[in-house]
Amino acid sequence: MITEDKAYDILALDQSATPEEIVRRYQTLKDQYKKIKEETDDLKTRLAYQLKQIELDDVFIYFRKCQKI
Repeated sequence: MITEDKAYDILALDQSATPEEIVRRYQTLKDQYKKIKEETDDLKTRLAYQLKQIELDDVFIYFRKCQKI
């Protein structure tokens, strides 16, 4: 379950972040994780970054539900 504190922690932002900063950070991390996942041949690394992408999506959904973005 994602909480507000955990959501900000996952994005490495403080709670004063604007909606634009939240979306920008989400997209940046999503792109980084996707690139790492695609460039590695190691299955464990691919799975780890797939989980990170899912976690980011959960954070995005959480912020949408709370109308923060």
